[in-house]
Amino acid sequence: MKKVKLIFGPMFFASVVLTSCGGDSIASDAKKIADLQCKAQQLLQKATSGDMSLMEQSTKLTSEATSLVKEMESKYTSDSDKKKLAEALLKEMGNCK
Repeated sequence: MKKVKLIFGPMFFASVVLTSCGGDSIASDAKKIADLQCKAQQLLQKATSGDMSLMEQSTKLTSEATSLVKEMESKYTSDSDKKKLAEALLKEMGNCK
């Protein structure tokens, strides 16, 4: 019985840790994209009030977000992962102030 615990204990622990880390990856990637897009939107709003230097910064953040989205598209190839990423991104964009 002790041998079984020594074998299956670490395997169970590793599977729980790896499973929990894998699910959070999509949420954290979506948060990164949403943060860039939110910052770009905020700068764009400020730029419309007259400060055109912010327009360049907003464009830069938007291009960074676009590059990150392309990277995530190659990272998440399955339809279910793409759907989870889109849902997580929509949720995070809802938190944009």
